[in-house]
Amino acid sequence: MKKMLICLGVVFSCCVFHAGHAQEPEAASGKVDVAKGPVKVFLLIGQSNMNGRGTVDVLRDKLIKDHPEKYPPSLMKIREDVWITGANGNGVSHQMSNVRLEPGFGQFKYYGPELGFGHVMGDHYDEPVMLIKNIAGGTPLATVWTSPSAAKRTGRQGPLKGRRGAFQSTYFKVKKTLDNLPALIKGYDPEQGYQIMGIVWVHGNADGGKFAAEYEDNLVDFITDLRALFGVPDLPFIAVESLSSRAPGSAFQNAADRVNKRDGNTQAAAILTKTRVDLKGDPEYAAYNASGDGTHWRYNARAFLDVGYWAADLMKPLLAEAANHATDEKVQKALDKYGNLFEEGNAAHIDPIYEKAQKRWAGRPPMKQAGGNNYK
Repeated sequence: MKKMLICLGVVFSCCVFHAGHAQEPEAASGKVDVAKGPVKVFLLIGQSNMNGRGTVDVLRDKLIKDHPEKYPPSLMKIREDVWITGANGNGVSHQMSNVRLEPGFGQFKYYGPELGFGHVMGDHYDEPVMLIKNIAGGTPLATVWTSPSAAKRTGRQGPLKGRRGAFQSTYFKVKKTLDNLPALIKGYDPEQGYQIMGIVWVHGNADGGKFAAEYEDNLVDFITDLRALFGVPDLPFIAVESLSSRAPGSAFQNAADRVNKRDGNTQAAAILTKTRVDLKGDPEYAAYNASGDGTHWRYNARAFLDVGYWAADLMKPLLAEAANHATDEKVQKALDKYGNLFEEGNAAHIDPIYEKAQKRWAGRPPMKQAGGNNYK
């Protein structure tokens, strides 16, 4: 298999471990030098369970000892060829620059799906890999993450600051990372460029009630508009149902199927996590719970790793051939277009993209589409 470097860069909070756990882990074996192909960029977005509550102690003291063939001790080491930015922690070793993958990039001292996903992709590519996390805990797709097409369809309108902040912040998080790769990746040469490879979405907790009924339609629009945002129309998208999701699992699968049918490909896929994981009744998972918090998957060390593994394995056959989006005119035009519109909206506290969509909609009530009813 090829090897891939995953780059993650900016970290927001210091993670504090109790004495005896703050030492820097041993670096994983393998090459350290950055390969000179385009950096492979993956976006990991969603709510608090994308942030992650996988318990490091349980991973280190039990899971890797029970199943070393699937969860090897190397999971506890700094991965020299995988990088990360935008996480809500800075690793168990408190990395502050050129941040490489290890446990501790979840909710402060925990880990999320990035750990398993990053290890699989790191083994898959020779080129550097960048993982970008963008998290907004407890936020509905129907409001905070809603995209321009959904706003047009549902009639929900509002300024960029606030209700639709997560969709906008996704753009800025990615753009800031792409502009700062030389500072984020040790040994990075700007001549390498980058390639936006795919998106993993872990979500569903906050979309209850009427929002659950429209989740499928909102997700179809979300996938479509994120691809437009980055100028990559066939960008792979893995929709992961949270174990505590209030949106129906069928909405994740149906949305992926609808997008694929429309576009004539298989670039969207879903993971119905609830059908694969039972944190209470299955001893293969229950043994690794560290909390009774069902909202955050009982801080289960195995579930958070498996979701990352599954997402990576599902995405691998969808990945595009090597390309350099830093010099791709269509990608750069898309990034410039949305950057200018978002900046304009922030300055005036308006949302030009959505306002234009609403004018086209001319005040008509939102339409119904297959898979769910939409509400004003």
